[in-house]
Amino acid sequence: MITITKGHLKGKVSLPPSKSMSIRVLAAIFLSGRDTLLKGAWPKDGTQVCEDVQAAYRVVRSVGSQFAKEDIWPDKVPPGRDHSRRQLDCGESALALRMFAPILALSSYIYCLRGRTTLITRPVDFVIEGLRELGCWCESLNTLPTLSIIENLKETGRWEPRDTSLSLSRPILLVQGPLRGGKYQVNAGGSSQFLSGLLMALPLAGKDSILEVEHLASQPYIDLTLNVMESFGVRATHDNYKVFHIPGRQTYRARKIDIEGDWSGGANFIVGATLFGDLRMGPLWKDSLQADKAILEAVGKAGGSWAWGASNQLKVYKGRNLQGFTFDAQKCPDLFPPLVALAVHCKGTTSIHGIDRLFHKESNRALALLEEYSKVGANIRLEGNNMIIEGGVLPGGARISARGDNRIAMSLAIAALGAENPIEIEGKHTVAKSFPDFWEELNKVTKPVS
Repeated sequence: MITITKGHLKGKVSLPPSKSMSIRVLAAIFLSGRDTLLKGAWPKDGTQVCEDVQAAYRVVRSVGSQFAKEDIWPDKVPPGRDHSRRQLDCGESALALRMFAPILALSSYIYCLRGRTTLITRPVDFVIEGLRELGCWCESLNTLPTLSIIENLKETGRWEPRDTSLSLSRPILLVQGPLRGGKYQVNAGGSSQFLSGLLMALPLAGKDSILEVEHLASQPYIDLTLNVMESFGVRATHDNYKVFHIPGRQTYRARKIDIEGDWSGGANFIVGATLFGDLRMGPLWKDSLQADKAILEAVGKAGGSWAWGASNQLKVYKGRNLQGFTFDAQKCPDLFPPLVALAVHCKGTTSIHGIDRLFHKESNRALALLEEYSKVGANIRLEGNNMIIEGGVLPGGARISARGDNRIAMSLAIAALGAENPIEIEGKHTVAKSFPDFWEELNKVTKPVS
């Protein structure tokens, strides 16, 4: 537990590498089969990397045979595709699970994708249905008895009792290919992560592919996927994100990659600076394709301001007379928590659209935000697909929970800096999932109000 008291912010914040970009780059490295030099925000001295990126790294490293021999993360990541190890731990990373499932389905081996805590409860039905539609074998041990799965494997000759590396403890998905090219329909309404995995995998298929996509809700993340693919010399085109054309028999070519700083983590400090003081932070790319760069648009609507400095540094200034705002977070649902932290301190009414994107995150994020913020005196309600916040004074003076959700923990911490009374937050450890140094960075730039 941590107690946050009223404070103002001043100084410089160092942001972690982008989680969404890093995991996609790790997948591309694996598919390239070649060494890749990672620069930019990627750590060079053993700096801790968030748990979700570590999960993707474990998946790639487990399948590969040439990865780092030292405990620290090298800036040069060698790949490899040794299929002798097929039990893969995705931790709590939904992106790693949903994106690597179709990538691993390129192989005719069975892979067991495992997870823990919040990931076990998150939806995978669209992954299963999607892979089956593409002719792959895929089962979930969350929905079928483990014994029946094993018996099915034995009957079909897929079960290898001598292969002790294929453990069925805490499994989520069993996947087997090979994934072949062709024409398919994909429903991306629940998440774009599976579509990202298909886009990355299908260039290695034996023939060309066409994906007809319905209900794509997270276009910016697909743009990021296509950009990473292009960086590795692989191409795919689309017709207004409705139909994707992916030539087969392509090759991922390794190259030096600059990893951007994380806009998702930066969003909390951008809100913090707008509310409580001037901050400089980076590295953040001005032309980034990360969805959560949209935080700048929201802050601008509330009356905040910022300026770009040298070396990919963003300067955010304390706002004056901040007002409630209207914002559509349908394409960037991870911005909901920092936007709520901003809204509770703005005068008037704020409406944030897209709460239907929050029901299957690390928590039921819409309900968690409503309930936890209400405990400290915030006025929040849900209307249709919108979250309505009546801003003003935040009383505080209560103990609240992060609900096992890293983004809620960070949101509550930022909001608490402006509360009239101290706020105790349970679950501070959850930030390691996306921003392990969050508390250190916050403490570094927080000054007590005298």
